[in-house]
Amino acid sequence: MSFKLSIALSLFFIAFMAVPALCADWENPESLSADELISGVEKTSKAPMTPQQARALRENESSMDWTMPKTLSETAKDPKASRAEAEAASSAEKSATTVAEASSEENASTMAQSTELPPAQVALPSLGGSWSIALNDSVQRSMALTLFQKDDQLLGAGKMRVENSTIDAAVSGQVFGDGTARLDIITINPIDLYRLSLNLNGDMASGEYSALSASGESWTGSFEGVKTA
Repeated sequence: MSFKLSIALSLFFIAFMAVPALCADWENPESLSADELISGVEKTSKAPMTPQQARALRENESSMDWTMPKTLSETAKDPKASRAEAEAASSAEKSATTVAEASSEENASTMAQSTELPPAQVALPSLGGSWSIALNDSVQRSMALTLFQKDDQLLGAGKMRVENSTIDAAVSGQVFGDGTARLDIITINPIDLYRLSLNLNGDMASGEYSALSASGESWTGSFEGVKTA
């Protein structure tokens, strides 16, 4: 009789210990005792206990909405379309940046051109007026010329005195910006050409000349001149 009583008491003790274990708070394992952690089973576990429960759980999972939220684009329906929209927007932004840079460079170039000063014009010497020129060679010659100037072009007329005779002369020439000039003087009778290279210094001129006659004779010399009026 005592043996059967011992068995009954043991079974009652086991059942008594199982009740707290089933009621253990598995959400907060820190509050469980060592006996509860060793012998207890979480009563809130969602693991299926039978094949029917597992099948029902899978059916519930398959009915869940797994649609990806539209985080890439508000208008695209899928990641590929969203990527395409992003690339198009990036391309448009780059194009706008390129156009803005080109416009800025063009404006800067236009401003630089507008602020660039025109090249300074060199003032040409003024030779218009009356000149007296003495030629130095084997024969004594002198000229009295009246010159007219239009921009860099010269023309005029005068007379050449050769020893005791006077000869009519016509003049053409050109003025240069470096302070020099050239005169071509043609006498009428006899017909001779005198080509003078003038170095100008205010109202004075000097330099070398070369002469050529209609008969083919040529010679050279120097000269000095002064503007008289």
